[in-house]
Amino acid sequence: MMWPVPAVAASSLLIASLVTALPRSEPRKATNEIRNANHIFNAIHSSMRQWGSSLFHNGMSVFPAVVPAGTQFYHGTGLEEPIQGLEWLAFEPEHAIMFARSFKPPDSETKWPMDDSGQHLQSRIDKLAPSEPVQIIVASSGDEDYRPRPSPPRSEPGWLHTYRTKEATPLLYIDGMSAGKCDKGTLDSQDVLLLNASSESKGRFWERERADRLCKLAAEQWSGKIKGFIRMEAGFEIIMCSFSDSLDFVQSTRAGPFAPTGAKPNPEKSQFQRSVWEWVKFVTARYDGIGGGRVRLDYDKFITAYSYDFDLFQAHDGLPRLENASVTSLNLARVDIDTMIRAWDPDQISSGNSTDWQSVADMVVERYGKLLKYLVSGSVRTTEELLSELELTLRVFIDSDARDAKAEVDRCSWQFNPTDSNVQSSIAARSIHDVTRRICETLFLIFDINMPRSESLRHLWAIIHYLDWSVWKKCSECPFEEICFIPMWPFGAPEDRENPQCRNASDLSGRMGYWGNPGPRAVNFGADEVWA
Repeated sequence: MMWPVPAVAASSLLIASLVTALPRSEPRKATNEIRNANHIFNAIHSSMRQWGSSLFHNGMSVFPAVVPAGTQFYHGTGLEEPIQGLEWLAFEPEHAIMFARSFKPPDSETKWPMDDSGQHLQSRIDKLAPSEPVQIIVASSGDEDYRPRPSPPRSEPGWLHTYRTKEATPLLYIDGMSAGKCDKGTLDSQDVLLLNASSESKGRFWERERADRLCKLAAEQWSGKIKGFIRMEAGFEIIMCSFSDSLDFVQSTRAGPFAPTGAKPNPEKSQFQRSVWEWVKFVTARYDGIGGGRVRLDYDKFITAYSYDFDLFQAHDGLPRLENASVTSLNLARVDIDTMIRAWDPDQISSGNSTDWQSVADMVVERYGKLLKYLVSGSVRTTEELLSELELTLRVFIDSDARDAKAEVDRCSWQFNPTDSNVQSSIAARSIHDVTRRICETLFLIFDINMPRSESLRHLWAIIHYLDWSVWKKCSECPFEEICFIPMWPFGAPEDRENPQCRNASDLSGRMGYWGNPGPRAVNFGADEVWA
């Protein structure tokens, strides 16, 4: 299989020779800023993190990734037997157990409503993949959304499977909310860039076809080098192209009603509503990283749409989209992805020979994130107080015997880049350096006793707006029974993105609508409730 654009195969050598967007094919001088350095910085900082990837949910980057041998994953299904072929894996058991159920058609001849792919819901359930039950969403427009609902399918307890990777497993990580089935752009990297199938997918009910095509691309175009795809919704998941090839089956446990020791379980009692809360609560534990070294990304080799000549920000909502990118530009990116994967050596990550640029980005955010917000918070009331705070931060970059503005900014901007890394060698290195330099230039610019405080604040707000760091959206510490809630597909209301707050289980109930209009709603599935 070749890329789904015939011209690419015929002209790949020509296209490769024309590529100018990526630093590895055309290094630029360190003095030239890289395109969209702030967005690339945020992609690196938010990678494999639930919080930042939920805020910047339209991912524009793909990263080569390795999952170490023996890493444990989970799969919910209606079947006790091990899966053999393509299916979905969850990183957290609370995520997977939501799909541990089987469905039976209702004892009724009532026709089921149409979903927005034009299929009857009944036919969807009949051939539903075990990982799909709570991914059903009603059509988001038209009066038929509000008609009485016919009887839904009955659900029965299924099985929670546990698997472990047989060996170090190479995957492709698609960043952002890339498992979010909506029309906001969360699927652009897959449907527009990788598969060139945006006219077919229609966003929501194309999951099995999307997964099949991704795995076909991996098998045929990349000679099976990539074994699956990491994505994220409310929780991280893997589309594993072959369970039998990549995973060892550990166990299956029945996900039915249960009770404390000495008590009898009530078969009529629904565990679903509490399970949704537990799912979301455990997912938020991954706000700052997937943890345990379960995924290692190669930041020296990733491909990002931000580095190409794409007009990504045409939409009024400020979200990046690939739907307006030219065919020529998309073809360039496709060839680069193909070249990157073919040349990539997964052993470089496993052996520790690649730079962890996310850790470098973390140091930049930790040093300047709180400082920048503090300087504009109103707590610093005078120019003298502002200069005093800046002095504490900048003094280590200043040679008091030989003041030199350029040298001071250089020392500041190079503080965190590893000494053995070349600023021209990777897009990650250059983006982090460029962003750090912008911060340092701003701080030294306002470190001037003659600059009015109002002008200093204007420069500070400009750099804060440019950086747009996800940490600035986080709540203060929440009580144990609450979580800092931001929309994570399929959950969340529009105001949750603008103003994330600490919320408990009761608050979370019914918080929908951000991902569509009117958004997913709760319907009863027999004794249980599922989002539809």
